[in-house]
Amino acid sequence: MSNSLLEKQNELYGNLNFAAAIKKDNVGIIKHFIASEKEAYENNFQGQFYPSYHYEISRVMSTKMSKIDDEDIYLAFYYQLKLGNIYKPLEKHYPLFLKALAHNIDDNDLDNTFLDADILYLLFGIKNNKNSDSVYDILYNDYANFLQFTKLCNSYTTFPNLRKKHAKFAPFLNNKALVNRIKKGLHYYFKSSFLTAGSLVLLLLDTSDSAKEVLYNLHKTNLKNTDVWLLGSFYMDFKKTDANKKLLKDLYATYPKEWIDEYQKTDWN
Repeated sequence: MSNSLLEKQNELYGNLNFAAAIKKDNVGIIKHFIASEKEAYENNFQGQFYPSYHYEISRVMSTKMSKIDDEDIYLAFYYQLKLGNIYKPLEKHYPLFLKALAHNIDDNDLDNTFLDADILYLLFGIKNNKNSDSVYDILYNDYANFLQFTKLCNSYTTFPNLRKKHAKFAPFLNNKALVNRIKKGLHYYFKSSFLTAGSLVLLLLDTSDSAKEVLYNLHKTNLKNTDVWLLGSFYMDFKKTDANKKLLKDLYATYPKEWIDEYQKTDWN
């Protein structure tokens, strides 16, 4: 059944006449996107409308969508989020966006979603599917600022370049809600990722004792050699302050020297 449905979607959405007509039809773009993803989700395959028309979908969803009813806007957000697409909706659509996000979290269907748990934590403070209603506590402007931080983190392709551009992260020190969330949850999402990297930069730029305490506590968690090397590489680039020098000294005192001085290759087995 799923193969035949997949073939039908391929045939429809690969048709040149369909392509020429649909690009001018904002309502049709959203309706086809929803129908394609719903059918695909229920039959365990990837919807075929999105790969060919994701630019058109994003374009429409960045507009007021005045001719599209709220239910379709909500469902479009729902399936966009399931595909891992988190972005800044218009403020008027924010309640529908949150409703779609809460639905995704309640689904608790990790095998059929590309939503990133680390980003969900940084944006909404959510660690599991038991507190999905807490998304409604995040105001639109706060969400926009948190999202800006995650996008900055993920705009880099190497950790050294991210560290060199640390001045771009400094303004986020004024966002106390973001900094506090990082302090409370870094242990939850700490790994070799650009979200972790950006968070480390903020904690190393932050002169407060509480910021350094978060990192000292990480040292006590029986870190892997690759995690130690990651921390050490950041400490090395931020050791101009006494507080950060002490962090590096403690890392050396806690773990083998070669884990810090020599690149630790990740074992993917």
